[in-house]
Amino acid sequence: MKEQYLDNLARLAVESGVSVKPGEEVMVRTTVHAAPLARRVAKYAYERGAKRVYVEYRDDALEALDFEYQSTDTLTHKPQFIYDGVNYFAENGGCYIAIISENPDALKHADPAKLTASRTADMKGKKTYYQYAMSNKVKWTIIAYPEREWAKKVFPDLGEDEAYDKLGEYIAKTTRADCADPVAEWKRHAQKLHSRCEKLNAAKIRSFRYKNSLGTDVTVGMPEGYVFAGGSEECNGEPFNANMPSEEVFSAPDCRNINGTVKASMPLSYSGKIIDGISLKLKDGKIVEYDAKTNRDVLKGIIETDEGAKSFGEIALVPFDSPISNLGTLFYETLFDENASCHFAIGKAYPTCVKGGDAMTEAQMKEVGLNESDVHVDFMVGTRDLQITAETADGKTIKVFENGNFTKDFD
Repeated sequence: MKEQYLDNLARLAVESGVSVKPGEEVMVRTTVHAAPLARRVAKYAYERGAKRVYVEYRDDALEALDFEYQSTDTLTHKPQFIYDGVNYFAENGGCYIAIISENPDALKHADPAKLTASRTADMKGKKTYYQYAMSNKVKWTIIAYPEREWAKKVFPDLGEDEAYDKLGEYIAKTTRADCADPVAEWKRHAQKLHSRCEKLNAAKIRSFRYKNSLGTDVTVGMPEGYVFAGGSEECNGEPFNANMPSEEVFSAPDCRNINGTVKASMPLSYSGKIIDGISLKLKDGKIVEYDAKTNRDVLKGIIETDEGAKSFGEIALVPFDSPISNLGTLFYETLFDENASCHFAIGKAYPTCVKGGDAMTEAQMKEVGLNESDVHVDFMVGTRDLQITAETADGKTIKVFENGNFTKDFD
């Protein structure tokens, strides 16, 4: 990756991503591949006055060995200290920066049952962190750094070095790290996303209906007091950008009121497995039928994690003609692919997606229709011909998407 892109990415993570303030603690979690970016992030965080920067490295090759040799029981009963670090930073007002840089096929030979069990255990072990993060009570962000096996997966027709360089360029382009002043560009971008959210929130939508030629035909009810969010968010009055890149505006559906068929428009890369051809049928908010062309057993493991994994926790709108989509590239990484396409998430809802949700108990969230689960898995449904109409609280029908993009009333 070019030196300027590397520097801008680090600056974005620290300034726009989590907005590090003097005296704050920062946790960086990444793989060994992204050490150059992690070091640069730490330097910027210290220069902005961070009290402590703790970097935790992973190695996807070692993780593959864990799944090969460890039993399911061992993988699901990890020592608590493995989770204490991230939970500590959440409870003590720290900042969390995740840097993605790994081989999408690293765990392709792993037992799907082990993967599901381990990921579920990890969600439970980090429950404190996820509660803080999904309620905007901690500043967090996710960015990416190129990795050679990932690059070859994305650009199979290129040589290794050329693919690696191109992935670095695409990461910089989609995160605006290739701009002269990326922080200013992110502020402008956030304002545009905020404007879309304001229009959707003002429309008082009761339900959305999605239709396309791929076979998606689903009606998604919305809870009373829903909130669409996107762009920068706030934690204790301080801005942060959770995903970099981000092109989405998102909310939470009423998980009791989703009916119809949903067909995924892109493969889903999940824990080192590629799930392609996802098809779901929902009735009264529950997934009653499901299928996939590849790794159906992995999809089965996700949906059968718990009762909440049988419904949706997120509805996200992304125009087909978005910067990432227009690259015409499948990244095999949800951080990028979900920002190239409208998507839903199986599982847990963000409490902040309904008015007052961040102060609600689990029972109160359930009462208003917010889904609860130990998983949150995004999958993509957007297409060039996607049509989305909405029924408003006063009974009107309005167009939100036409030919894959926002109508002029919501753009």
